[in-house]
Amino acid sequence: MTRMSAPPRTEIPRLDELPAELETQRLRLRPLAVSDADALWPIVSDREFPKFMSWAAHADKAETTAFLEGMALARTAGTDLAWAIERDSKAVGVVGLHGIRWQLRALRVDRAELGFWLSPAEQGHGLMTEAARAVVRFAFEELGLHKITVGCIEDNRPSHKVIKKLGFRYTGRLEEDVWRDGKWWTHLRFELTSTEWSDVSTTMPISRLPLT
Repeated sequence: MTRMSAPPRTEIPRLDELPAELETQRLRLRPLAVSDADALWPIVSDREFPKFMSWAAHADKAETTAFLEGMALARTAGTDLAWAIERDSKAVGVVGLHGIRWQLRALRVDRAELGFWLSPAEQGHGLMTEAARAVVRFAFEELGLHKITVGCIEDNRPSHKVIKKLGFRYTGRLEEDVWRDGKWWTHLRFELTSTEWSDVSTTMPISRLPLT
């Protein structure tokens, strides 16, 4: 029998009032700041880098600054919380909780979408999994969310690996879901509840995806 999750928290927190700096073995995660533009610009301006993401390469640094300003406003509005992933005191990527929603009319939903990316120069060493795991833990244990969803383009093998290591449950394929670069791409979707996280976080590493 599936164990039921706890009821929703009584008081919905304000994102901009939460202590959101996180430390892992190799990384420091802190809310994004406009001052991160210089460090992130070389990554986000690479035309090939975001080919599996929902955004295009930034054409100039002003676009990077506008993105960072938008994330600050979204944190204040309570819809998004994005962290700079710092290694050796330098921002090398971003991980965030997006579309945070607590209420849908008479329903409590208490959920968010996980998003993440890391500089190609830092990939292949488990850093993205380390950062994303810290954010998932924060989402469930500090923020009090009930569910986190995440998706990736089927061809995006690095994201597959991160999602697999985090223990997300596969929920289905969205065939030919989005158009980009002259073709339709298939999305894979996953989710994790707070109760599942309680189990997964004590049994890591775990494989829960039907992927090779």
